[in-house]
Amino acid sequence: MKVAFYVSDKSREQMLARAFISGVVRQGDEGKIISRGAFNGSVGKFDVVGFFGVKSLKLFDAHREADIHTLMFDKGYIRRGLGGTGREYTRVAVDGHHPNLSLKRYPKDRFERIGLGLSSWRKKGRHIVIFGSSAKYHNFYGLPGPTVYAEAVVRVLRQYTDRPIIYRPKPSWREAQPVEGAGYSPAREPLADVLSGAWAVVTHGSNACFEAILFGVPCIVLGKGIARPISSTRLSDIESPRLESIRARRQWFANLAYHQWTFSEFTSGQAWEVIRCEINP
Repeated sequence: MKVAFYVSDKSREQMLARAFISGVVRQGDEGKIISRGAFNGSVGKFDVVGFFGVKSLKLFDAHREADIHTLMFDKGYIRRGLGGTGREYTRVAVDGHHPNLSLKRYPKDRFERIGLGLSSWRKKGRHIVIFGSSAKYHNFYGLPGPTVYAEAVVRVLRQYTDRPIIYRPKPSWREAQPVEGAGYSPAREPLADVLSGAWAVVTHGSNACFEAILFGVPCIVLGKGIARPISSTRLSDIESPRLESIRARRQWFANLAYHQWTFSEFTSGQAWEVIRCEINP
C-alpha cells in the first residue's frame, strides 16, 4: 500500500508525519512525506493520503473525488492531563472528519488503561449548553458562520424549552462573541464549570461532547460529531434527550480509544496496523 502524508511547516505536524510514516514503513508499506504547499490540485498515485485538520479541505475533496482514501489527523478526544493520563493523543479518521465508531466493536483495553471514570446519566439539570466550533470547521461543512449558526440554534430551541441557554464558543476562535438569547461562557471558564448543573449539551460536532458524555450530560449532535451514535440528533428532543445504556456508552468509549494514538504508537506501527484494517477490512 502506498501512503503519503501532506504536512505544513508546523513543527508538531512534521513530527507527527515522520512518526506516522515510520510506522507505515515498519509494517511493510510504502510511505512518503510531501509538503502541503506543493499540492496544486492534482493527486498522486497513492492508496491513502494523510493530513492535519479541517484546514485541509482542498486535499480532502480532491482525494475523495479520486476515490483515494483519506486520513484526517487532529487533536485527540482525550487530551493530555485529562483524568491524569499524562499522555498526548492524536486522533485519526478514515475518509471523514470524525471516525466512524459504528464500524466494529473494539476491545475495551485501551480505554480501561486510560483510567477515566464514567458517570451515570444526569437526570437533573437547569441549563443547556451550546458548544460552538471554529470558522474553519463551519467552512469544511458548508455551514453559516459560528455566530449566525448559534443564533439560529437558540431560536429553534426556544420553540421547545424555557431553560436557560449558555453559548460556549470554541475557546481558540478569536472572533467569538455572545449571541442573542443566550448567556455566554468565555474561553477562560473551565469546561467542567459550564457543564456543572447542565441539563443537556447541543452541538453540531464539537469535541466537547466527549467530556459531556463522560460526565453524564446528554447530548444533541446535529452534525457528524463523534458522539452522534449515542446521542439525540433533533432539537425537538431537548426535554427528553436520548440516554443510551451504560454498556453502549462503554463500547463507544472503547471504539473511540482505538481511533487516537500517541507518537510512540504511530512510530512503532501499532496505530497503522489498526488503521489499515479499517481501510481494508
